[in-house]
Amino acid sequence: MGQLPVKFRLLQVISENENLSNQELLEILRNEYPLDRSVNKRGIEDYLLTLTATGLIDLKNAALDDNGNLQLSYKITDYGKRLMKYVG
Repeated sequence: MGQLPVKFRLLQVISENENLSNQELLEILRNEYPLDRSVNKRGIEDYLLTLTATGLIDLKNAALDDNGNLQLSYKITDYGKRLMKYVG
């Protein structure tokens, strides 16, 4: 069986780990999809914006790390949880 599309895997990871930052999500997906060119900082941010805009995830926390980089964490919504039964 093939891998899930990156966007759906991102939703799955968020549903399993709601306290991961956008940077941690990127690292997980880089390890799982090493050859996928969409798995980069900009690509993951775009996926996160899309998942937020469609109501599948919500922003949980926003903070600056020690280097002044914005770290965002997300949580899955009830709608996102219902959709997960179709994802995998």
